[in-house]
Amino acid sequence: MKLRAKLVFFFLLCCPLGAYAELPARVDADFKVINGVIVMPLGDEYVVDLDASDGLGVGDILTLVTPGKKIIHPDTHEVMGSVNIPTGYLQVTRILSGYSYAKLLSSVSEPKAGAQVSRFEQVPARFNDNAGDQGVLARQLQMDLPQFQWLSPDAAEQALLVFTLEADTLVVKTAVGNLLHKYAVTSDQQLEPPPAAAQPAFVSSSEPKPKPLQRLANSVMSALNLDSNDPFNASNVGILSAGNAAQRGVWMGPNIGGNPVGIAVADLDGDGLQETAIAQDHKLLIAQISQGQYSEKAEVPIKLQILSLDVIDLDNNGRPELYLTALDGFQLSSLVVQFRDGEYQITNANINWFLRVVELPGEGAVLIGQQMDSGEETFFGTPFRVQPEGDKLVRGTAIDLPRKINIYSFVPFTDQENRAYYAYLTKDDYLKVVAADGTEMWESTEYFGGTESCFESSESAQLQFIGPTCIGSRLIKTPNNEILAAQNVGVRIFDRYRKFTESRLVSLSWNGFQMVENWRTAGLKGYLGDYALADADNDGKQQLVMAVKFKHKGLVDPARSAVVTYNLD
Repeated sequence: MKLRAKLVFFFLLCCPLGAYAELPARVDADFKVINGVIVMPLGDEYVVDLDASDGLGVGDILTLVTPGKKIIHPDTHEVMGSVNIPTGYLQVTRILSGYSYAKLLSSVSEPKAGAQVSRFEQVPARFNDNAGDQGVLARQLQMDLPQFQWLSPDAAEQALLVFTLEADTLVVKTAVGNLLHKYAVTSDQQLEPPPAAAQPAFVSSSEPKPKPLQRLANSVMSALNLDSNDPFNASNVGILSAGNAAQRGVWMGPNIGGNPVGIAVADLDGDGLQETAIAQDHKLLIAQISQGQYSEKAEVPIKLQILSLDVIDLDNNGRPELYLTALDGFQLSSLVVQFRDGEYQITNANINWFLRVVELPGEGAVLIGQQMDSGEETFFGTPFRVQPEGDKLVRGTAIDLPRKINIYSFVPFTDQENRAYYAYLTKDDYLKVVAADGTEMWESTEYFGGTESCFESSESAQLQFIGPTCIGSRLIKTPNNEILAAQNVGVRIFDRYRKFTESRLVSLSWNGFQMVENWRTAGLKGYLGDYALADADNDGKQQLVMAVKFKHKGLVDPARSAVVTYNLD
């Protein structure tokens, strides 16, 4: 139940309902309550998970809401709803595909990722009558738009939106005079929408004058140096160091939809610029990021279930190839995609191995293969190096890994005395460190990793209720011997149902006894499908490059995903 001004109830009691018509559909849609969440702060703006497909418009005001007291039926004790408490307001400044940007107008505290927003809910509004309609239109608006907090004349200066009747036109503006909507008014004081093409666009002619709460928020953000108009250089507390907050540039690309299962960055076509490849369940996207712009170069449909993506120049021709682990039914059918003859082609297919690129001591990046078994232990046999032989891939020498480690989710490293260790993720999503001889050294008490890239290894396993196999999250060792690990937060109680809604990336170092945290990225309200450490934006500096799913696919709504990068310097 939403709060209504006392004046609205007074009019409801005193005026016959038949005196007013329903609002036109266009007007009702313009002010309809839409619910969403803040994905992340970005510079002096906030990213929200709403876009034009939800009905959002530039200039719309979003209310930060906190669920308040529950409304319980006195007889049935059924929870009928709750009273939302407004804690601040934002205004939409830009709308992209899959998400939008909003600027803070006022708030009792700095909004956090995951904070709930509701368009126009309890937004303070006032009605100005410059045409003398004797309150007819005002009463109609107050009845049909109860989501607003309609102000009395003595509180008009608190309004964020102003509805003004001028002759035969109703004009809706922000408190600082920016035009939001305009509607024609009939002779009997009813609204009628103009043709769609005549709807005015919101134009920001000046910066809103900060209110006291906004000035406080701005001063806090200014102290943290959160001010930039360049989306690639927009400063934000993107990476949190142990003991202090380090400002890092954060950039987010457009909505690419789908379920991301892998990401890789390399100069795939040999033009001197890096491409970013994103693997989804059944397609491969090739894009290029430069000067803050995301440009899709190619899309390769894959009639298989893609499980993972890696990149390496295995044939040493100067153009790295993309290696996709994929499944055809219950059989591995991995493939290779590379740029050839001016286009991206599948140049090798039906490879019955799991594939993964791993940095091995003294060798650098190596493509590793492993066989699949249809039983409970899906990853079968000793992993081996994969080598090219003409247009084919052949099995090379074996790689001796400690027991329980498959080719995914592991990374070798050494300590300060050059002793060898392996860090890996267990099937239960704990981070573990073992010595080269397999001696267990340490295991985390919190979850790491977390993946939604899972599959059934056989029909019999499915019928016998054997849990699906999941491709473990990637681990990366940085040049300064830090271990990068994803942390996805969500439902992981049942093997057959995994859904992650929050994520971060954590840097850890081995101190001889345990892994200790160096820094972590600020939390994202989405599932981290995969990540890489590379120069994705072609500025000569490495970034953390992530494929993040911000919204899971519903019965009707598609999934929303994007590439997110964090600058490291």
